[in-house]
Amino acid sequence: MNNGPRERGGALPSHARWSKERAEALLSSGYWFGDLPQAFRRTLIERCEIRTFRRNNHVYRIGDTVDGMYAALEGDLRAYIYGDDKEPILLRLLGPAAWFGDFHLIDDYPTRTFEIRACSDCATLFLAKKDFDEIANASIDNYKQFIKLTCIATRFLVRIAVEARSDAQRKAARALLRIARMHGRDTGSGTEITINLTQSDLASLIGVSRQYVNELIAGWNDEGLIQWRGSAAPVVFIDQLKTLLSPLDQWMLESQGWA
Repeated sequence: MNNGPRERGGALPSHARWSKERAEALLSSGYWFGDLPQAFRRTLIERCEIRTFRRNNHVYRIGDTVDGMYAALEGDLRAYIYGDDKEPILLRLLGPAAWFGDFHLIDDYPTRTFEIRACSDCATLFLAKKDFDEIANASIDNYKQFIKLTCIATRFLVRIAVEARSDAQRKAARALLRIARMHGRDTGSGTEITINLTQSDLASLIGVSRQYVNELIAGWNDEGLIQWRGSAAPVVFIDQLKTLLSPLDQWMLESQGWA
C-alpha cells in the first residue's frame, strides 16, 4: 500500500450547482452539523471547499495519507475494506449529509484504513486537515464539537456490532430501510431505490451469500415486502419491511448517524 500522497484522479472542478450556501442548507438538515453553534458552523463552511468525483473513482484508498474530512452532498458513495482473500467488503453506503473521513483526524493517524468509492458522479464538501487542526486547536469548545461527531460514529459502530448478532433476514430489512432513507424516492405506492443496488451489494453489506439474498428477495417479492425483479430499480414497502424489525430497532432508528 502506498503511504504517500495520491493524485485525486477522479476529482472534478467544483460543480456550479453546488455552492457553499446550498451545501450548508443541506447539511443543516442532517445529523451533527445542524446542531453546531452558528459561529462554528460558519467557520467550518468558510474553510471548506466543494469537491466532485466521477463515477468509479476513489475519494481515497486504504493507505492514502489522511488529508481531511468530507460530507456527502450528492451521489452514491460507499465505504469498503478487503477480506482475507482480498475480496472487497461493502461496509457502508453514505447518503447525502453523511460525514466521513474525520475519525483519523482526532488522533493524527497518518493513513486511511478503508476506502471510499464514488459509484456515481458525486459531490462532497471537504475540510482539509490543516484547516481542521486550526479550527480544533482554536478552543476546547471547538475541539468538543468534532469529538461529538466521533461519538456519533462510535454509536453507529455499536449498532453494527449489535446487528451482527441478528438473523440475516432482519439485517437485510434494516439495510434496505437505511438505503431507502438515504437514496429513496417516494412513488406513491412504495419507495424506489435510486442508486444502482445489486443483490451482491446487499449480500456483502449484511455478510451472507449471494444465493441466500436471491432466495430471500424472491420470497419477499411474493410476500409483497419489496418489488425487485430483473434490472428494474428495487422498490421497498416501508411499513411491510418494518414488521420484520424488533423492539431493539426503535433505539437504532433514533440513533444519530444511523444512515
